[in-house]
Amino acid sequence: MGNYVQALDSRADELLAKWNLQGFSIGIIKDGKVIVSGGYGKRNDTDPVDENTLMPIGSATKSFTALILGMLVDEGKVSWDTPVINYIPSFKLYDSYVTAHVTLRDLLSHRTGVAAYDAQSIYPVPEVRSEMIPMLEYLQPQYDFRAGFKYSNQMVMLAGCVAEAVTGKSWEELVKERILTPLGMNDTVFTIAEMEENENRSLGYIATPQGNMAQPYLSLKAVNPAGGIVSNAKDMLKYVQFQLGDGSWEGKKLVEKATLDEMHKPQVLGSPYLFSLDEITETTYGLGWFTDLYRGNRMCSHGGNTLGFSALMTLLPCENLGVIVLSNGTTNFLPNAITYQILDDYLCAEEKDWTASINAVLGPLFAGMAAGMQAKEAARVQGTSPSLPLSQYAGVYQSEGFGTITVACGEQGLTLQWDTYQGILSHYHYDVFDAAMFVYGVQFPVTFLIEDGKVTGFDAVIEPTPGIPQVHFVKQ
Repeated sequence: MGNYVQALDSRADELLAKWNLQGFSIGIIKDGKVIVSGGYGKRNDTDPVDENTLMPIGSATKSFTALILGMLVDEGKVSWDTPVINYIPSFKLYDSYVTAHVTLRDLLSHRTGVAAYDAQSIYPVPEVRSEMIPMLEYLQPQYDFRAGFKYSNQMVMLAGCVAEAVTGKSWEELVKERILTPLGMNDTVFTIAEMEENENRSLGYIATPQGNMAQPYLSLKAVNPAGGIVSNAKDMLKYVQFQLGDGSWEGKKLVEKATLDEMHKPQVLGSPYLFSLDEITETTYGLGWFTDLYRGNRMCSHGGNTLGFSALMTLLPCENLGVIVLSNGTTNFLPNAITYQILDDYLCAEEKDWTASINAVLGPLFAGMAAGMQAKEAARVQGTSPSLPLSQYAGVYQSEGFGTITVACGEQGLTLQWDTYQGILSHYHYDVFDAAMFVYGVQFPVTFLIEDGKVTGFDAVIEPTPGIPQVHFVKQ
C-alpha cells in the first residue's frame, strides 16, 4: 500500500472541498484482500457516508448485463455473434441491414452506429421493457454499422431483452439470482422504491452557485440493464473481486474464465469522453467495459453517471487490483481523480495532482460550451414574437419512438410535459422556443411548424451532437 492510500483519511475533506461534493464511498481490493472499504462526507445534511451507503452506480451496470449474457453463452443459450433477430424476431432498427445482422457483440460494444439519443433513454421510457423495443426503430444511425464506437444505452437495454427472451425471466431476476445472491451482494437493488426502503441511502446532489442542491431520484425503468443498479462500496468490492478472478466464487463456477476474458478484451476503438488524458492510451471498449491502457497497462473500467450521482469501477489486472468509488454529485470527476491516484500508488508512478490535471483538461471543454451559449445568444433575432397567440401552441404532440409531449399555456407562459417529466418553453425568436427540462436540466430548441394559421407540430433538436437529426412531433 502506497503513500496516497495511507493518507486517504487525511486528504478526504480537501478532496470533497475541491470537487464541491457532499460525500463519497470507496473500496480497494488487492490480491483478494480488502485494503479500504469506507466512506467520507455526508449522505444527506447530517448523516455520514459509509461502506454500506447505497448510491446508484449508473452505467457501471452495463458490465452486469454483459456478465449475464456471458453466462448464457457458456450454456449455449446465446452466442456473441448470432444476430439478435434470432432471439427477438419482432425487433427492428432504423436500418434493415443492421436489423438483420446486429449481434450481442455489437450491442455490448456500442458499434451498431446508432446515435446516442440520451434524452430518449430518460424522458419517454416506459415502465415495461418490451414496450421500449418498438421505439428503437426510430433511432437514426450516426455511423455506419461497425464503423466506429457510438455509445447507446438503448442498445445495452436491447441486450438485456435478449437475456429475458431466452430465459423467460426478467433481467432483474437474472442479475439477482445469478450474480447478486451468489456473491452475497445483499444490499444491491434495482429500483428507487427498493433503495428508499434502506435508511442508509444517499441523496444525490447537483452543484449550484448557491451550494449543493439535492435532486429527485431518477428511475430508469425499462432501461435498467444500461444503468439501473443501486449498490454500495461493500457489495461492489465483491463484484470487483469476482471480475478479477477466474469466474468462480467460493468454489462454484459462475462463468468460464475465457468468457470473462472476452468481456475484458477490446472489441472496438473509441471512447465517449469528450476529453483525453496522456496516461490513458489505446482507448477501446470491450463487452460492457472500457478496456483502455493506463500507463501501458490494460485497465478495465466503467463509469456511471445518473442524476445526483457519479461512480467509477476499475480493474488493473496486472496488479490484481480493483477500485470502486461512488459519489453523490452529478457528473463529478472525483471518482476518476481518486482512482488514478490509487493506480499510480500501486504502479509506483510519480505522484500527480489528478484533481488539478483533470480540471485543466475540463477547462477548455467548459469554455467551449460557454462559447457555444454566447454564439447562440448572438444569433438570436431581437424584437421578434411568436406568429400566433401562445394559447394556440398548446396541445398534445406525438412522435413515434419519442413519446408524447404536452404543451400547456398558463399565466407564466408555455410549459411542457414529456410523458412524466416537466419543463418550460421560453421564447427564443420567431416560432422557435427553448425547452428546459426540470429533471437533469436538459435544454433543446423547439421550432413550431405553422400551416394555414394553425400549429401542425414542431421539430426538436433533442440531442446536441452534430450528425444526430432533429425529431419531428405531430400535433394531435
